[in-house]
Amino acid sequence: MSRRFVPVGRRILEQNIKARYHAGDIGTQDALHLFDELLQVAGPSSIHAINCLLTVVGRDCPALGVSLFNRVARSKVAPCSITYAILVDCCCRAGRQDLGFAAMGHIIKMGFTADAMITFSHLLKAICAENKTSYAMDIVLRIMPMFNCVPDVFSYNILFKGLCNEKRSQEALELIHMMVEDGGCCRPDVVTYSTVIDGLLKEGEVDKAYSLFCEMLCQGISPNDVTYNSIISGMCKLQAMDKAEEVLQLMLERRILPNVATYTSLIHGYYLCF
Repeated sequence: MSRRFVPVGRRILEQNIKARYHAGDIGTQDALHLFDELLQVAGPSSIHAINCLLTVVGRDCPALGVSLFNRVARSKVAPCSITYAILVDCCCRAGRQDLGFAAMGHIIKMGFTADAMITFSHLLKAICAENKTSYAMDIVLRIMPMFNCVPDVFSYNILFKGLCNEKRSQEALELIHMMVEDGGCCRPDVVTYSTVIDGLLKEGEVDKAYSLFCEMLCQGISPNDVTYNSIISGMCKLQAMDKAEEVLQLMLERRILPNVATYTSLIHGYYLCF
């Protein structure tokens, strides 16, 4: 089969757009001009460069990003799964989740289910930002599996953050235990544990937070310095200095050096105890 011919001028334009995008050298106005120029000569291969321009415009003006997508849809260039993911993100950030869900339905209808994970993530973030985490949980636990889109740990971490922001850390704790007991391929990671531990501490649940910290270690997940500092800070604010000292000792045993933030939290904690 012969190779499809791509005009030299269009190929150079596409390469220039992608190079400038990856170099972070395209502003919104530039992207709009380049979009108009490219769409006049665009072919099937142009979708990758178009995605770059849609991303730039959608980042600053999500509603305008939706408008540009509509122009792409009316052209001879077929959107790909990444194009639809950009569209859903723009819809959500423009406050039009209804359009985001409509686009999500179109993605599934077009057979992009295997690539739908990142698109679902945009919806989950938008839903949790409106304190509707229960709805987001329904999407992750029921709707996504219905479409053979198995949630990954990133999707779950969006839920954990939403639950903790709504002061529902106990539910987040139960969800972690469910993931561990399930024994599937989607296991809690350091972000999962750190998010829920921080949420428990903010709700004053020192013992549960420390217990979950120990569970994390037992699961073979190594906290980083950010995790240690977050836990120590939370415990010091609650004047749980014995637990803070135990976490500090574990930190030292694992050869993670305390920094200014660590010692500042400890000094503040000791000051509160006097």
